Amino acid sequence: MATTQQSGFAPAASPLASTIVQTPDDAIVAGFTSIPSQGGKMPAYHSRPKQNDGPPPGGIVVEEIFGVHENIRDIFRRLALGGDLAIAPEIYFPGGDPNDFSDIP
Repeated sequence: MATTQQSGFAPAASPLASTIVQTPDDAIVAGFTSIPSQGGKMPAYHSRPKQNDGPPPGGIVVEEIFGVHENIRDIFRRLALGGDLAIAPEIYFPGGDPNDFSDIP
């Protein structure tokens, strides 16, 4: 599963945009974690503001077919810059790395 966490988009999501927006992360905490589940440890990506003035508003984001790719992670960083907490579990992790698939079917 490490390849999903470290890569951008699955090949089936091509073509890629010509530019990638990268939100600065100096004012936030963001990264990979895991969640205990019945199928093992489910990988997840999380973000939150560094300032801890109490519990931030937050939510769970459900990934799309291509996994928790760089665009989703950057949206999370933008949410954290705005003061929100978010987590995106890789709910399809038992099926393997979505980067290994070359088409949607």
